[in-house]
Amino acid sequence: MQIRKAISSDLPSIINLLKASLGESLIPKSEELWNWKHVVNPFGKSPVLVAEDKGIICGVRVFLRWEFRQGKELIKACRAVDTAIHPDYQGQGLFKNLTLSLIEELKEEGVELIYNTPNAESSSGYLKMGWEKWGKLPLKIHFNLKLGKSKNPSPPSDWSSITSLIEKIENSNFSSENIQTNRVTGYLNWRYISCPLFPYQFISDGETYLLIYRIKDGKIGKELRIVDFFQLSAFGENEKKQLNARLKIIQKNEAVRFTSFSGLQFKNDLPIDMGLLPVMSIGPEVTLRKVSTSDNILRRPWAWSLGDLEVF
Repeated sequence: MQIRKAISSDLPSIINLLKASLGESLIPKSEELWNWKHVVNPFGKSPVLVAEDKGIICGVRVFLRWEFRQGKELIKACRAVDTAIHPDYQGQGLFKNLTLSLIEELKEEGVELIYNTPNAESSSGYLKMGWEKWGKLPLKIHFNLKLGKSKNPSPPSDWSSITSLIEKIENSNFSSENIQTNRVTGYLNWRYISCPLFPYQFISDGETYLLIYRIKDGKIGKELRIVDFFQLSAFGENEKKQLNARLKIIQKNEAVRFTSFSGLQFKNDLPIDMGLLPVMSIGPEVTLRKVSTSDNILRRPWAWSLGDLEVF
């Protein structure tokens, strides 16, 4: 068996392996999704290793490139995402071998850490390979007690109307000492506008703030899930009132059962009205793995949004 870097001609075999190993589930396995995640990512193409046995690709391990910034410091990172082992090769340590081999390659590139949000089944395996538990993200929920029928669902957001605001957000200085995603040019377009998984919507005045959300159907009704929020220096009390008024209109028109907002922005003076329920640590669980850093990465001043960690 050979472990090697993937080449472009491997893609059809990789997609078939992902389907055979993982099924379609909620996230379809397709070349379109693969190219969005691993080829046109503004942080760079994903490092991919495959295991090949007698000309057949039987395993794949992929890390999604990411960048964070703390003030002027750039932090190179990756997110552990797609992995698949053919059913005939499972239980032979191939997942661990591929993962640790890819980590060794990243050390030479100066990648400092790998992060992910594993589920209960995979978490123990990652911990055995050196991952550490940071903990669960705070989650704030606001229930709509006056739920009516959906009267006027929101049309798709016109992202082209806020092009100048997106440019301002991506070009704004990182003055905070908290660690945030490095908003390189094209990041918001890639992450939200061209995402093939979910239709993201926004609330904005086009000048001082941008709230990004998506509507998710669930067992107890519709959820308005806030995934990111950006505000510029000119954002004030009038803009705050406008934002919350617009949010309430959307909640009513969409007949939203509850609104959720998960992330570390609660440490700041968040201007979004989310009701009186307390913040609960029941959001996604985050794990981290050192690569080429000796810092205590668990104690760094992280400021993740759900947009950084949402499963995709």
